[in-house]
Amino acid sequence: MTSMKFLRACLAVSLLIVTAACASSPGNVDTDTRDPYEELNRKIFAFNQSFDRQILKPISSAYKFIMPNPLEDGISNAMRNLREPWVFINDILQFKFKRALTTLTRFTLNTTVGAAGLFKVSDGMDIPYHSEDLGQTFAVWGIKESPYFIIPFIGPSTNRDFVGFAGYFFLDPVTITLSNEGESGLALLRTGVDALDVRVRLHDSLDELYKEDDPYVVMRSLYLQNRRYEIYNGDPPADEEEEDFFDELEEEGGN
Repeated sequence: MTSMKFLRACLAVSLLIVTAACASSPGNVDTDTRDPYEELNRKIFAFNQSFDRQILKPISSAYKFIMPNPLEDGISNAMRNLREPWVFINDILQFKFKRALTTLTRFTLNTTVGAAGLFKVSDGMDIPYHSEDLGQTFAVWGIKESPYFIIPFIGPSTNRDFVGFAGYFFLDPVTITLSNEGESGLALLRTGVDALDVRVRLHDSLDELYKEDDPYVVMRSLYLQNRRYEIYNGDPPADEEEEDFFDELEEEGGN
């Protein structure tokens, strides 16, 4: 079994485990805290935090120390550019055809003029970047999210976002193209570099998060707020119940 097939098999098993856990565990998406699995979530969060501090942070720190800032930025730009086809697909799935055209234009410019995405030429041409993923698409389709949970090694999620994450792993057109061309090793390398880039971009933010009195609550609040912001394309509707929920989380985080 190749490395890519092995990773896909592991992810498929994880998907089945998480789906089964959500289906069999008590909880209701309409509960006040949306976090009925908090006891287990905190244990997984502690594990992820320990793994991050002992393994990922040293790697991220070494990467930031070795890589010149322009090259680091260029790699980050290229990784973002390789995600654009997936953004385009989700624009279409959400029937946002104008945004899809913007995505296609941005990808074409950055891939050609921007030297395979190393330079964000589109930013200088006032073509703003936006992100779309399958979890957001599910939300637009009206699929409700499960209670909040944390996945080992991956982090915070809901059923909607986790299935969306798995969908990206299996259905991303760039990965499929590389695999079909017999470049599974290159596809695996791209996945690793992409994951490293995410950790590097979060390097300082995670340091600040871990300084909080209760980083678990702060991360939960930030994750849920950010996903809601992304789902509504930066303009979430006023919702008194939602505001009360986040006010409660902020108060918990301050205790």
